Order: sequence, then structure tokens, then C-alpha cells
Amino acid sequence: MKKIVIHLFVLAGLFAQDGKLAVSILDFTGEDVKDKVLNACFQQLETSLIESNRFTVIAKNQREEILKEQKFQSSGVCDEACAVEIGQLVGAEYLMLGEIIAFADLYQINIKIVNIEKGDVEEKVTDRIEGGMAQLLSGMEEASREIVRRIAAGGDAGPAVPQQPGMVVEGKKYGSVTIESNPSGATVLIEGVEKGFTPLLAENIEVGTRKLMLIKPGYETLTKGIMIKEKEMVTVSEVLIPKTGSLTVLSDPIGAIVYLGDTPRGKTPLDINYLAVMDYIVTVELENYEKVTQRVSVQYNENTTQKFDLKPMPGTVNVIADPSNAEITVYGKKYKAGGSGIAKISLPIGTHKIEIKMNGYEPQIKMVTVGANESVPLEVNLKKIPAGVSSNPDIGFLTVHTYNDNVKLKVSGVRDVQSLPMEYYELKYGFYALKAFKKGFEAKKVDVDIERQKTTKIEINLNKKVPEKALKYSLVFPGGGQFYAGSNTRGLLYSLTTIGLGTLIGQGIGTLQDDRALMDQYYADYQTATSPETIDATWSIYEGQVSKVNDAQTQLLIFSGALAASWITNMIDAYFFTGLR
Repeated sequence: MKKIVIHLFVLAGLFAQDGKLAVSILDFTGEDVKDKVLNACFQQLETSLIESNRFTVIAKNQREEILKEQKFQSSGVCDEACAVEIGQLVGAEYLMLGEIIAFADLYQINIKIVNIEKGDVEEKVTDRIEGGMAQLLSGMEEASREIVRRIAAGGDAGPAVPQQPGMVVEGKKYGSVTIESNPSGATVLIEGVEKGFTPLLAENIEVGTRKLMLIKPGYETLTKGIMIKEKEMVTVSEVLIPKTGSLTVLSDPIGAIVYLGDTPRGKTPLDINYLAVMDYIVTVELENYEKVTQRVSVQYNENTTQKFDLKPMPGTVNVIADPSNAEITVYGKKYKAGGSGIAKISLPIGTHKIEIKMNGYEPQIKMVTVGANESVPLEVNLKKIPAGVSSNPDIGFLTVHTYNDNVKLKVSGVRDVQSLPMEYYELKYGFYALKAFKKGFEAKKVDVDIERQKTTKIEINLNKKVPEKALKYSLVFPGGGQFYAGSNTRGLLYSLTTIGLGTLIGQGIGTLQDDRALMDQYYADYQTATSPETIDATWSIYEGQVSKVNDAQTQLLIFSGALAASWITNMIDAYFFTGLR
């Protein structure tokens, strides 16, 4: 009991000397929150309360020393009664109980302020913070300002006068403090005065709560209050929190392996958190793509995003030509087969045109698609140009190839329809119009120039007819989609129906206009009639004309509805029932 009284008198005397409120902060608790985060929040709240200049904050190590001397037992979870007992033992007027609850991307801060004299929770500060560690610490700073506003508004908190370096004032009491940090080498400032580097023994420090700052490049500055006792050695040991940032690595295409230095960290898109602030060598690798390495700087409390556009490795086309000494041309560059009879051509990904030719042979053009780092074989057998096919010097030759089966070809000026493929078809020199067609495919027209004693070689590939085009043509005019699909009978039916109904509607509109003009005239006659007989006669004529106008309007509506229904039916038929789906 004697020790408790001594502590209370000592603390009360220290706190009364500057008129500040004595407060103590218990260790933060949390759900799904790392100890490192809880410790950072504790230090942020402690620092903010000290810097407000309204409180004397009892240091954690001093509070624990007092509780240890009093053999205070706690289960680790402190309720209001426990908080009041601790506050009485350490001489605090207020005790702070902090809790952090973590959700997916949200923190909830709960801080209870226990009034030791009243023995209950006087205030509760609650806030929700979205984001990471930086946003959480900012939220703690905001919470401390709210605490100052709520419990210190009426306090007498005048500014403290700092002690000058090396100055010992008569009548004042002094103590010493040993300061250690992990890592060591941190600059020590006490009340803003630089004292040296950790580990450090600082002597002649005025007793009371003093502001301590530990500063080390690459680490967050630690600021807290320490209690200096007369003729006693106080020990402060702190773990500095590295300054960290985050890095987001993106790549196109995704799925590339990311290396920091030589260490693989995952695949893109990749978020890497809690990285020390420094430069990193980032390497991105993806199969069949060229490896990319860059230097990336990670900034404090920031997210650095780095995107890598990966370049695909070229592919190889292995051309096996017969004859083997044929000339191979790609984009104007000529190649010849090596001793193995194979010409190896390196090409970027995509589709390329390769031309193979040799005197006395029909040239060939091949389209080859190459993937990243892909090896594609291409075998080409050239055909000899036939000699003596025709003795007529005005004759040339036409060769037509196609990828489609059963394609027919109509040549202008030639009666018979030809079948494709067609080899060395004899034609007199001049210009010809060709039309290739096949059921279910769109016809294609090509103009060719036949030269004397030369072979003109072309390729015609047809596109399959699609219901979307049939729908589009039927929307423009009924029957158009059916004609496009080859259903000529149905196309003719819808076209004639539309024309017929359109004609009837046009005639009906003309008749309706004439009948309305007569109706207006009969009504005017009725208005000018004077005798009872004339009035009855003109009204009877007017009523008959009104009935005629109504019948004309009804008939016009019926024709218009029939036209709309026919138009819609024609579109449905073109899209679903022409055999294109």
C-alpha cells in the first residue's frame, strides 16, 4: 500500500507541474490484425497525444514497471473495471483502450476513453478506414484529434519551455536514459535536441515526460513520450518500422512470372505489398516471349505500378521447295534453300505472304500464319508451264484456284459454266469478267487480263452467306433477304405482297383525301341551308359521306397493318428459315 501511495504522489507532482492531463494508453488489441500494425497504431496515437501539448502521456515501460511492482495480474483482456484499477495504480486521469478490426479492405478503429475518477467509459471514438497502412495511421491521427477535442478542451495546457542543450537549471531535477533501437544507428532527439546515435546514454535530462524522436533513413520516424526520473536510469528499447511501399506488376499478355532480383514472386497481374523503400531489378518472363528487365523504384506509402509489354519471339517457316533451287521471296527479301534443301525464314507472329518462283515453272503464293516461337513447315511443289498447248499466238491461259469445294465459274463471252479449280483454260487475249458462285455462298466477281501466250493465275475464295445480311436486306425491302439466301420464290412472294399492299395504301390515301374534301363540302352546304327540307336533305348527304370516310379510314388501317405484319414476317423468315443458320 505504501508503494502505491508513493507512486501516486510522485506522478501527481510531476503532472501538476505543467497543468497537463495525465493519460495512459494500453496495448491495442485486434481481430485479424498483425502485431506490427497494432504497435504502429499505438505509437501513432501516443505521438499525436504528446504533440497536442495537452497531455502528459505515461510511457508504456514506466506503466509496466509500476504494475510489476504492485504485482498486478491481468488476463490480457482489460474491461472497464480493470482499466480503472490500472489508471489508479499509474496515476492517470484517463486511460485509452484501443481495438482494431480488419475486414477485406477496411479497418474499424474503436477507442474507449475511461475516466478514472468517475470509473466508467466517458467517451468512445469509432471510425472506419478504407485502404492500407498509410490510411490507417492517418485515421489514428484523426482519432487523436477527436480525443483532444473531447477530453482536453477545458484543460490548462500551456506550451512547455524546452531545455537548451547542455543547460542545467538550478532547482530542477535531472535523470538519465539509455536508448536502444533495432536496427541501431538511429539519430536521437530529446525535446527537439539532437543527442547522438543509438545505442546512446543521455544524461542530465530534466525529469518528467520528455518527447523522444528516433530518426533513421529508410525507417518511419518514431516519436513518443518517455518519463525521466530523478537520479534513475530509464531504459528505452524500440523496434523501428521500415518504410514500405507496394508494387503492382502488369504485363501484356498476362500470366508472366515476376522476379525481384533472382527471387520469383508470382505471376502477373501481381500486387506485392510491404516492400522496403529502394530500387528493385524486376524481371518478367513468359514462355515464347522475350524476357524484359527494368529497374523500378518503390516509394514510401505509395503504390508503384509498372506495366511490361512483352514482345513475342519470332517464329520460323521451314520452306521445302521442289525444285530445291527455287527462289523464295518474303517482303521483297529473297531466300534460297541450304544444303539440306530447306530455307529457314524467321518471321514475326502473324500471317505472311511467301512467293516461290522459278523460270519455266508456275509461280505459287502461300499464306502462312506463324505463332510466337513456332516452327511451321511449308512444302511447295512447283508445276512446269506447259509448252505447245496452243499454236495460236493470240491465245493465253487462265488458271483459277479456290479453297472452296464445288464452286462454279462463269466467264464472260463463254457459254459453258466451268468448275473450279481450273487449270490452263485457253482464252483469246483481252479483258474478261469472271463470276464465281456456289449455293449458300456469296458470289464474287473478278476482272482479269489475259495476255498472249501467258498464264494468268488467280485465286477466288467465297464467303459463306450469313443470316445477319439476309435480315439486313429484308429490313431494307421485303424479299431482299430471301433473294440473297437463294430462296427466290419466297423472295418474289414477299416483294409482290409489299408492292401490292403499298399500291392499295397509296390508292386508299388518295380516296380518303377526296372523300374528306366532299365531306367538308357537304357540311358547308348543310350550314348554308335555310328551309327545313333543304336542311334535312343536306344533313342526310353529309352523314352518308361521313360513313364513307370512316370506312375508307378503316380500310387504310387494315392495309397498313397487313403491310407491317408482312414486313416483320419477311424479316423473321429471312433470318430463321432461309437455311443460313
